[in-house]
Amino acid sequence: MAPVGMAPQARAADQAGRSRAAWADQLKAVLVVGVIVAHVTIAWTGVGSWVFTEGPVREPLFSLLVLASSASLFGLAVFFMIAGMFTPRSLERKGLRKFLVDRAVRLGVPMLFFIVVLAPFVEWADPDRAGWDRGFAAYTVERIWWSWPTPPAWGPTWFLAVLLLFSVVHAVARQLVPRRDVRTPMRRRQLVGAAVAVALVNLLVRFEVPVGAEVGRLALGQAPAWVTGFALGVVGAERGWFDPIPPEIARWARLVGTASMVSAALVVGTAGVLGADLEAFAGNGTWQSLVLAAIEGALVVSMPLWLVGVFRRLFDHQGRLAREASRAAFGAFVVHQIVLVGLVLASHAVVWPPEVEWLVVAVLGVLVSFGVGALVTRIPGVRRFV
Repeated sequence: MAPVGMAPQARAADQAGRSRAAWADQLKAVLVVGVIVAHVTIAWTGVGSWVFTEGPVREPLFSLLVLASSASLFGLAVFFMIAGMFTPRSLERKGLRKFLVDRAVRLGVPMLFFIVVLAPFVEWADPDRAGWDRGFAAYTVERIWWSWPTPPAWGPTWFLAVLLLFSVVHAVARQLVPRRDVRTPMRRRQLVGAAVAVALVNLLVRFEVPVGAEVGRLALGQAPAWVTGFALGVVGAERGWFDPIPPEIARWARLVGTASMVSAALVVGTAGVLGADLEAFAGNGTWQSLVLAAIEGALVVSMPLWLVGVFRRLFDHQGRLAREASRAAFGAFVVHQIVLVGLVLASHAVVWPPEVEWLVVAVLGVLVSFGVGALVTRIPGVRRFV
């Protein structure tokens, strides 16, 4: 609501700066920036799995980036929670058939575009291709488009495939068990229970699929966070948990999230200083993997709630630049991998310290990806997909 006494022109401008979910658009844009920088960071630290592994940055930047990468423990849960928050309303408004068609088009078309158009060039640049001598076309068909039973090379758009699956499961479940119009308060014991469940499931899943390992091109060791984020968003939206988030829950989320981030930094930092094997945190039932699973359980439940609360309270207004960035974010997400591949290859033509290379590629990666995303949204007939 515009302040009392605001002039009509100013009031109109203020309302024009607001969208139905400006806070969500801006949070998603920030998350996409985080994804882009995270992939660049993987290349220059070697911590994680991406297309390239460059000469690592030196201390103290290396340790700072490794500590910052702990945000990956909850980042995808935030993405899925935001998607889950808007899913029930969309299903009720559109009905089952229209909802499923809309989701299939909205998520499936960008994923197919990446697989068909962008993935061949990304995968051809991958050093793991070394030894293939049958040419680009054969590689594209046999290793990227048709690799049954492994899914096609969908790169970052695996997220769209998983989100489509979650959306279908939710829609079908609501046909079998209709939603009850019950608004119940969010309670801390529910969140604590969810955090404990995530930690236990993480520990069990990572006996078979450690963090960083993939099954069918999916890092299933992190799947409990995806499911929890989406489920929390859906259940919270149906029960009115976010309208708004109760102050006591917001404080709890902030304290638990901050404590968990500090714990992650201390654990990883101490392990690095002592020269411990960081792979031990990935899984296989080690005590280190139990510690990481417990920290991740707390982060997956607390940080999404805290970030949603902060953005709803402080960033539910958009100026022109923020609106443009929000509109471009989805397109930037789809194209950022090919952009980064091009920038990394270009960086091989110059001799700069690895710290400078990391910084230049990260900054240009964000700017170029969002620039391309902004251009794509202006193409008639294409903007409906991005």
